[in-house]
Amino acid sequence: MSAAPAAAGKVEFAEMVDSQAFSSARDRTAAAYLAVLRLARERGYIITRLKIAKLLYLADLAAVRAGDDPVSGIEWRWLNHGPFNNTLQYLENELTEKRVVRKDPYFIGYQIRLVGDVSGLDMPAPEMAILERVVAEFGSLAATSLKDLSYQTPPMIDAQERGQGVVLDLSLARPRPKLGGLVTRMSAVLRRLPEQETDPGVFVEIEREMDELAEARRRATGALLRDDQ
Repeated sequence: MSAAPAAAGKVEFAEMVDSQAFSSARDRTAAAYLAVLRLARERGYIITRLKIAKLLYLADLAAVRAGDDPVSGIEWRWLNHGPFNNTLQYLENELTEKRVVRKDPYFIGYQIRLVGDVSGLDMPAPEMAILERVVAEFGSLAATSLKDLSYQTPPMIDAQERGQGVVLDLSLARPRPKLGGLVTRMSAVLRRLPEQETDPGVFVEIEREMDELAEARRRATGALLRDDQ
């Protein structure tokens, strides 16, 4: 008995691409990519190649700031127009070929519309919540505004010092511990402690131990000199 055909507009993930060509990282990237397109469609936001890249990048930074792993599975590099990875372009082409997305003319480029879907690629709820917050906060901005914003983030500031093409260090987005308050509290504790005085007896004890070991040191030195003769 043959299997039932997939629902109209929905492509089974295994049918979309060769399963061996899609690593787990690319599965995650595809899921995050489609999730952003769904969220943008629900809110009526226009999405371009540059814009979806920046939204995914900002979502990764939000996750890292919260102490979690990045949500997109993308290894971000400083390429043209800021954070990018060519994986996104390959994914866009695959989804377009399978009629999951459609590219419509938009100014000098085009916008990416979600017209189908892919089954088996759902983001976990915590990561979906991060994507929802990022799209809600930044989804209405123009792609150029998102590009300018990305250049102000710590990983991009660091990348501009190292050179175009480098992998972005997302760990730079993690909040640094604030030690100023701790130093102030420790200084206050030290001021409340009674003044410490050096105990002369300590040095007397050290001198006594050295005197007791002097004879043993002489014997050991003599033995070493005899062995060398």
